[in-house]
Amino acid sequence: MSKAVSRRGFLRCVAVCAGGAPAVLARGSCPVADNASLVSGTWVLQQAGSVQELESGRARWIDTALQTPSLRGFCLRVPWKAIDGDFSLLQSGLAIARQHRVDYSLRFMAGRHTPARVFEQGCSNYRKRNPNGAMEKVPAPFLPDGTPNEIFEQEYEELVAQLARWCREQDVHLLHLAWYGQDWAELNYGREVRALPGYTFENWLRAHKRLVDIGLKHAGEGLAVELPFSGYGPCWEAAGALADHVIAKIGPWRPLFFCQANGWGPQGDWGAPNSETEARFDDSVWTKPICRGQQMIQPRDYDWPVVFEKLYQNQATYCEVYAPSFTLARRARLAEEVRKFAEHCRKSTPLP
Repeated sequence: MSKAVSRRGFLRCVAVCAGGAPAVLARGSCPVADNASLVSGTWVLQQAGSVQELESGRARWIDTALQTPSLRGFCLRVPWKAIDGDFSLLQSGLAIARQHRVDYSLRFMAGRHTPARVFEQGCSNYRKRNPNGAMEKVPAPFLPDGTPNEIFEQEYEELVAQLARWCREQDVHLLHLAWYGQDWAELNYGREVRALPGYTFENWLRAHKRLVDIGLKHAGEGLAVELPFSGYGPCWEAAGALADHVIAKIGPWRPLFFCQANGWGPQGDWGAPNSETEARFDDSVWTKPICRGQQMIQPRDYDWPVVFEKLYQNQATYCEVYAPSFTLARRARLAEEVRKFAEHCRKSTPLP
């Protein structure tokens, strides 16, 4: 960890915990409420499945993106199987963030990115064709009799515990988690899952509530966890129920946990196929007293003032923009919106 980054984190804690008065604060001594100020702003997002792929992305986009003033940090999205038993990919991403003097966060993906060894233990699954045409196993959220997929959940909790420890050791303040998923980390309520033996909506929902509980177990002072509430299938009802579950567990507006809308773009926040579905998501989640983040739907060029306005409307604490977007035609306008959002966060950390 660089001294510059460590001191920046220290000063943020002083400002929040002691009103700016000089005081020595031990690691993790900031109140949970400060989690929001530690993650607010704009993050550059990049996916990589290996150190080599990360370095390729660095040469093409990442270094250019991270030179943008007023950024909060760099978020690296990885397949679970790419970090299974070896965090060198995460460490490489951290080194890039430290070199650019920005914060760092990480997300893993389960679904078809789950390590083979988990399925070899007997993890209940189904098969799905990947973008290259090959069939891959995807963990099922329940067994054929509807009971929990204990093998997956035990392995998932072990990974989350390891990642949470690593984050605290490295002064990383935001840990993005995955659902059972399929192609991504988002909710998967697609037809494949609904056709499985043992499926009922309640069995599916209980399985996802258990993943929320695992995440909350490892959140605390200086470390917030996040799960995306957008996804595949008609899942606005589930998103609302999961928001209610989080609030029942930790209370309203507590930045131990952030729900994230991963479909942020010109058409809305959720990546829904039409405005009616977007509105159902809005009513199911944005009306609830829960902390929010947003992720761009694609690494494209946009009318950046228009899409950033959604952050203010939704009172989002942070946002994620794909690295390639910082190299496209409207990059100067994107940089200006990043600056304005950072200033907004400095004046008052955005919380609903």
